[in-house]
Amino acid sequence: MTRYLNGFFFTPVALGRVAAMRFLAGLFVWIEWWAYKPFIIQHRFLPEDLYQPLLIGRILPIPAPNYWIVTGTLAVCLASAIPMMFGYRPRLFGWILFIAYFEWMLIYNSYGKVDHASFGFMVLLLVLCMMPEARWGDREHLSQRVGWGFNLVQIAVVCTYFLSTWSKFRYGGLEWANSGVFTWAIIRRGTVFSDWLLDFPQLLTAAQWGMIAFELLTPLVLFVYPWKRIQYSIIAFFYAFHVAIFAALTISFLPHLFAMACFLPLERVDPKDLARRARAKLKGRKDTPDQRSRGEADPELSATG
Repeated sequence: MTRYLNGFFFTPVALGRVAAMRFLAGLFVWIEWWAYKPFIIQHRFLPEDLYQPLLIGRILPIPAPNYWIVTGTLAVCLASAIPMMFGYRPRLFGWILFIAYFEWMLIYNSYGKVDHASFGFMVLLLVLCMMPEARWGDREHLSQRVGWGFNLVQIAVVCTYFLSTWSKFRYGGLEWANSGVFTWAIIRRGTVFSDWLLDFPQLLTAAQWGMIAFELLTPLVLFVYPWKRIQYSIIAFFYAFHVAIFAALTISFLPHLFAMACFLPLERVDPKDLARRARAKLKGRKDTPDQRSRGEADPELSATG
């Protein structure tokens, strides 16, 4: 058992995955502010009386958001994400990004709605601050510290699912599974892919029980780490699940999906190598003549006389 746990927590991981996850993390920060949650920046116009900070916001001496705090926090997030994405002083700018993004999430979650989709991503940003420098496609250099850090992110990703069921039972009890939650969700934000389900209430109730079963079983993805094909298949199912949820209810867990990428062998991706192959392939096509010149003899005819 000890060997199994040590193998899970301290499995060496290639440094190339660190470079890939840093790029993805910075990319999401840029996507979030203008596409995923563009309304956060509008908090700079809200009166301070509406600010209801989370517990951490009440413990730390953090001032209430105003125009300059919200605008400045976003500017620091975007500015620090770029050098971290491309591996320039990634630990320094990683810490700056984590602190700024922490404040950004505090601003977002302190006006009545607390979103749990960013939990795994926050853990990812914190872990990346303590990772060594790395380059894309590096599969030769392995690190147990990297494996330990990414395992923490994986646990955070699983907790996002598993503790969601605990929250359902905490506030709704077992009756949550037999309620009309999915019916209400489809009425409020359904699409052409889900509206037809309103004619089958029993199917929606079964889907709610299926949701609970799915969330309770998600820790299995951690225990099958020795069998990578099985683990990757489960992660593919997770991604497919979120695609289906988005198609049915337009609910996106985008930061969660970015964090979940740490399960994948991204160290196998080398953009420079891919670019070289693409250029070589394109050059090979250009060097191949489309048709022979009329004066050139056919080599097969010449060989046979």
